[in-house]
Parts: sequence; structure tokens; C-alpha cells
Amino acid sequence: MYEIQMLSCQQYWGWCKYRYREGPKNNFAEAKQAAIQFLNACPLDVLRRFINRSWRFMSAYRKGLNGEAAAWAVRKQKQHRSISQTAMYSILAVLD
Repeated sequence: MYEIQMLSCQQYWGWCKYRYREGPKNNFAEAKQAAIQFLNACPLDVLRRFINRSWRFMSAYRKGLNGEAAAWAVRKQKQHRSISQTAMYSILAVLD
């Protein structure tokens, strides 16, 4: 569970930083207010997508994939929280 929290936190932090950097900030007080605003602005459905993506990466790692193979399998998967068997067969066919 700790791994899911860490992966999801990294994605959440990246989402917040991206939004934070879009707008101008003239002084420290505005920057501080903008940071708080964007940390609280992430929609629930976006957080759910981050968590599901983390689950998929963990599934790929448990099945023995790493690096680019795991990233490819996560992009190609169609199931909710795990890497599909079809994606695994595709990876194994390419690796063999």
C-alpha cells in the first residue's frame, strides 16, 4: 500500500506543480496563496486515475516487468487495476 501512496503522491505533486507554474505570482504572499489553492484544487476523479495507474504499475512489476516494458504494458492494459494477460503475452512475444 505504501508504494501506491508514493506513486500517487508523485503524480499528484506533478499535477499541482504544473497548475501552479501556469499563472504569474508577483510576490511571496501570492505564491504561497497559489500553492495552497492548487494543492486543494485537484479533482477527485484525477486522484482516482493516479491511484489506478499506480495499481497497474505495481501489477506489472509483480509480474516481472520493469522499465519500458512495464510502462508499455500500463499504456496498453484494459483492465481496471491489473495488467491484462494479453499485454503480458505481447511483451513476452517481443522479448523472446
